[in-house]
Amino acid sequence: MIVRVTQTGGFAGGSEPVATVDTSTLTPASAARIKDRIAALRRFVASGTQPIGADLYRYEIDIVDDTGKAQRLVVLHEGEPGVSLPEPLAGLLQEVQSS
Repeated sequence: MIVRVTQTGGFAGGSEPVATVDTSTLTPASAARIKDRIAALRRFVASGTQPIGADLYRYEIDIVDDTGKAQRLVVLHEGEPGVSLPEPLAGLLQEVQSS
């Protein structure tokens, strides 16, 4: 599985790559944690509990699974100081960036 995370939007509207990982290069335990985080993120996105508004940050998570099937998940975030990223996204970023 290949996972790419890109941050776009905000007031300036720029685009910035955040992280990329290929789980085939990781230990089985690390790859399993990332797959679990992706599953949690899919549930979060499907729940429809994202903020609405202008100038939101947009995190695009592009996933290519082991069969070559591609999917994009989108998570919106207010980006205000003191407002944490939603846990499914924060957890995925932590796993991907530490891999």
